[in-house]
Amino acid sequence: MQKIPRKLVAVGDVHGQFEGLVKILRHAKLIDAEQHWCGGHNRLVQIGDILDRGPFSLKVAALLDQLQVEALAGGGEVIRLVGNHELELMMENYLISEFQREQAVQIRAKLIGQVLSGDLKGAYAYKGFLFTHAGVTRKLFRIFKMQLDDPNAANLAILINLIFKESIKHAFFKHPIFNISLSRKGPDRFGGIFWEDLGDLITSYPQGSPIWQVIGHTPVENVVIDRVISMIALDVGMHRKLQYLEISDQGVPTVINV
Repeated sequence: MQKIPRKLVAVGDVHGQFEGLVKILRHAKLIDAEQHWCGGHNRLVQIGDILDRGPFSLKVAALLDQLQVEALAGGGEVIRLVGNHELELMMENYLISEFQREQAVQIRAKLIGQVLSGDLKGAYAYKGFLFTHAGVTRKLFRIFKMQLDDPNAANLAILINLIFKESIKHAFFKHPIFNISLSRKGPDRFGGIFWEDLGDLITSYPQGSPIWQVIGHTPVENVVIDRVISMIALDVGMHRKLQYLEISDQGVPTVINV
């Protein structure tokens, strides 16, 4: 039997832009006209920050909930990462959210449940690419490297998800993955995987990242595959531009314009 090539589609911050997300997923042939999964064995990675700013945050969440179930049943996978907007709700920092407090409390409970069940993650690895919301700085990489014999993308994702899940379970947010950088008015020179700005992330690696990183969080003009710093930034602002990343079964990344 001939092997059917699979691909991975990665999309950046959604921020309530339901129609934009639907257009991307239809263009990538992951959903049909009725917005059901038709992507077969392919994978979708959403980089986090589906909430706030845009008008349809909960509609986006409901669609991703549905697609996660449908993809699994169809042999595919929908991987959903946590962004800083989701994290702040889980940390009960409701001021960052646009939801009323009562609704925010309900959303928080759902998000925590999804982290504990494994439906929401802090990191994901595919074909040597490490996906997080805002990136792993050199400082964080050095910390992880002390705990890993081989700090490749797959092992880093496993370690990050273990730390993240335990932190959410115990409401303990002191690990450096939760740091907020000085540029974001936090106490740390560099931020963690939810709050780091792209400029600081690049600055932390004078000679480029030792692993390929795919990130969102910081708005960029275009999705660019930067082979010098080994980074791909996805947050082009779904309200103004529709682009996504496709990684082939052979691990070749391509930027797609809708």
